Amino acid sequence: MPPKIGSDYINNCLVSAGYTWCEILNKCVRLWEEMCSYPVNCLTWNDGCNICSLIEGEEGITLGVCSEMYCFTRNMPFCQVQTPEIAIDPMPPVINPFLGDGTIGH
Repeated sequence: MPPKIGSDYINNCLVSAGYTWCEILNKCVRLWEEMCSYPVNCLTWNDGCNICSLIEGEEGITLGVCSEMYCFTRNMPFCQVQTPEIAIDPMPPVINPFLGDGTIGH
């Protein structure tokens, strides 16, 4: 007898609907809708219990140093500290007081 549609749960995720368990986000995701990865603009990740630093390396973004607290319940993970969005202005031209502004014939 074939299994009923909608009865294929793995880690409480409905596989037939395209869901897979994402350990990082602590929830079921559809990978074509939501990435199962740490946010790119995040410096400090809260996994719902512990606070961890994020490190960008060759394999992508991974966990760095984490607190080691024991939590009875685990909340939803979230980015605790995001990287600031700083607009970088180009450097102004440097004028050498001995050479002037670099133009010829002054």
